[in-house]
Amino acid sequence: MNRPHPGGGLIRALAAMLALALLALAGPARAAEEPRLALVIVNGAYQAFDKLGSTYADGDKVATALNATGFTDASGDGPVQVRRDLSREAMLQAVADFRAKLAAAGPKAFGTLYFSGHGAALGSYGDVMLLPVDAGRDLTPESATLTRAALTHNLLGSGAKTVLIVLDMCRNVLPAPPPSLTQMIAAETGTEASAVGELAGSKGLRRMVRATAAAIRPDQGYLVAFSTSADQVAFDDGIFSKVLAEEIRRPQQNIADALKRVSDRVALSSGKNFQKPTFDYGLQGAPPCFISCDRAASDRFYDCANCPWMRAIPAGLTPFGSPLSEPGRGGDEAVQADLKIERSFAIGVYEVTIAEWNACVRDNACTKLGNWSKDNPNPLIPATDISYEDAQAFVAWLTVQSGRAYRLPSEQEWEYASRGGAPSAFPWGDDIGPSMANYDHTARYHGSDTAPYRGYPEAVNSYPANAFGLNQMQGNVWEWTSGCTDTSCRARIMRGGSFESAPDALRSANRFTVPPGKRRQDAGLRVVRDLEPDEIGGSS
Repeated sequence: MNRPHPGGGLIRALAAMLALALLALAGPARAAEEPRLALVIVNGAYQAFDKLGSTYADGDKVATALNATGFTDASGDGPVQVRRDLSREAMLQAVADFRAKLAAAGPKAFGTLYFSGHGAALGSYGDVMLLPVDAGRDLTPESATLTRAALTHNLLGSGAKTVLIVLDMCRNVLPAPPPSLTQMIAAETGTEASAVGELAGSKGLRRMVRATAAAIRPDQGYLVAFSTSADQVAFDDGIFSKVLAEEIRRPQQNIADALKRVSDRVALSSGKNFQKPTFDYGLQGAPPCFISCDRAASDRFYDCANCPWMRAIPAGLTPFGSPLSEPGRGGDEAVQADLKIERSFAIGVYEVTIAEWNACVRDNACTKLGNWSKDNPNPLIPATDISYEDAQAFVAWLTVQSGRAYRLPSEQEWEYASRGGAPSAFPWGDDIGPSMANYDHTARYHGSDTAPYRGYPEAVNSYPANAFGLNQMQGNVWEWTSGCTDTSCRARIMRGGSFESAPDALRSANRFTVPPGKRRQDAGLRVVRDLEPDEIGGSS
């Protein structure tokens, strides 16, 4: 439960000025249609646990960022205030008042609760507790009213459209709750007592909250963000709150995207202490945005904090293969004909990034591989040096993380997603130029323009998306598919070309054969998962 070592960080004045300028243009209209209230609680002066040095600065940074993006205080009036060193009674009262103000604000309200202090996980239950400054080391039934599940259920009961809970605290494990506490948890969350012990893990909150759907509107949603992973310590060094405050101010992203960026940035930070933020996602419909939304991101989603952004692709017909007359055509390519994709599926908007791969490495599920971070330290560069076997390890880990069955795309799915309906050599037509993709720009295709050789992968969002809203299906890094060359699969098929490839390798029909254990510095992956029945309707 300790949050070791002091420290802190300063808020960038320029970012604050920019955010305020944007708010001057857009804030009043937005506030009128989406009331925003925030409750910020920071506890540092603990009686039974180590005192915390940076938690007060954590609260100040987050409160300042929330003020800059149109939030008012939980009291319903004035700027967001930081409530410090609250006892259990004071915390319960603050939450009750917050719920009442959210209810009064109406069905479009957006409520945010930020807590910085000591916390702990309940080992056999899977929930976490927020600890007031007067908390003792022995659990009591009253503690259940300050758990993540109870708080989410309570605040959603206000009728607010969106509830965001950010818990900047530890999640290391305390003993399992006694039977009286189990009963209290069941009563607070509307869950059968016999099911409480089965609700552990990232899926637990989603099941618990949705189990009482009668009290929740269909358009309501929640996002619970943690500054660290399950069973882990959160360090008292201010890095999470610093990054969170910066992302709250960043325009052109919704709150789910903002928290994913926070997770990636904190996990890749250069500090000596490693922590990996994560969250439970139950947002319904289009999530709200702190400052402004990116219209291109409106229909993408992800299933867990370290999961890639995905986009649903509807079933349909696609040209598959290449015409006999297509320049650069390979002998192993099918003669182009229409192919029916029978079922909708979801595919990664981007190639898997180094931040996403490193999360798998830190869970000891993937191998640490060579990458281009020294040449390009952007967390959005693609993961590289990946074999087919490495890719299979990643999708297996992703399946465990998300509770959804991830896999590599088939060749048919990959080409369908790449083309976006276009029968031409490339998704954008039959020609190619240096501004269209990352490949060996010194080489020509059918008389194309040339440019100096770059020689390294670029950020996964560096080039415009195709007709399906997918970025860099062509170039940057080769992408593994599940396709193989024979029944024994002694070689596997990659698609898309890379930053080292001649332009003809980027044709949608091109196939590249590689042994499954072979690693290449220009090889990466893009993931796929099947859609649930209730998801398919939104993709067609």
